[in-house]
Amino acid sequence: MAYCPAMAHAPRPHLVVIAAIAAAVVALGAACTSMPTNAPATPVASAVRTDAPTPGAASASGASGASAPSVVTTPTATSTPPPAPPRLVVPSGAVEIERGTSARWEMAFTFDCAANSGPTDEILRVLREENVRVTWFMVGIWARDHQELTKTIAREHELANHSWAHPDYRDLTAAEIAADLDENERFLVGLTGKGTKPLWRAPSGARDQRVLEAAAAAGWPLHIFWTIGQDARGVVTGDTGDWRGIPAAEVMANTVRAAGLGPGVITVSHCDAPSTAAVMRDSIRLFREQGLKIVTVSELLRP
Repeated sequence: MAYCPAMAHAPRPHLVVIAAIAAAVVALGAACTSMPTNAPATPVASAVRTDAPTPGAASASGASGASAPSVVTTPTATSTPPPAPPRLVVPSGAVEIERGTSARWEMAFTFDCAANSGPTDEILRVLREENVRVTWFMVGIWARDHQELTKTIAREHELANHSWAHPDYRDLTAAEIAADLDENERFLVGLTGKGTKPLWRAPSGARDQRVLEAAAAAGWPLHIFWTIGQDARGVVTGDTGDWRGIPAAEVMANTVRAAGLGPGVITVSHCDAPSTAAVMRDSIRLFREQGLKIVTVSELLRP
């Protein structure tokens, strides 16, 4: 997965999105009808894909040598704090997760924050109004440059680690991987009062077994990838593709197709993608109508 430059804000493509939703409802409804309600639970997918796309892995690495500024702030209080995250069963070694259990009709939206802020405020507003909590994979230099947004995200959602400076971890030693993850963790805790362990995602999804083991040894044993499966048309991915600058209707269609795989799906979008912001409310409401609940990664993985 890569990160593209900030895209210009375009008017919301109402007619195109409505058409896409109409087709998506039919497709998702068919998938839901065919999905057995007593499917066996499959909470962990431990196979490691070594062919993940890596374009853009250095998009934030120009600041890889930067140090986190000292943050002396008190996390902003909220009158209705989110519930404590479910207690996760933390493995003793590295585990990669592409999908949660199929025993509950749930899916997890995840967001990567690494490049620009774009429509992050709008995405947060929609999630708030729709009473949906998701998991945000934070890059430290993004959090440093967008501190108020980061504090809002931490108050309302779940945080996960996406590195300090978005390097390709396959090029780093185990000690350098640990230091990069820890630098991000210390900054986020200092800024928001919330940490990220044990959840993380490799920059651009670029990893191998050595990288996973180095992160696990540093305190992040659960690598959260996105769901990859098959339908009648071929390979289906939970990567919405919004980083490629595709139209909002295509982002919607990709999300719906991934959800059609059934319960436990994990998708990934980007907080600077206008196309995702344009269809966020529509996708939430469509899935809700189908009985599919959107949850955080920790909720998806609870026993």
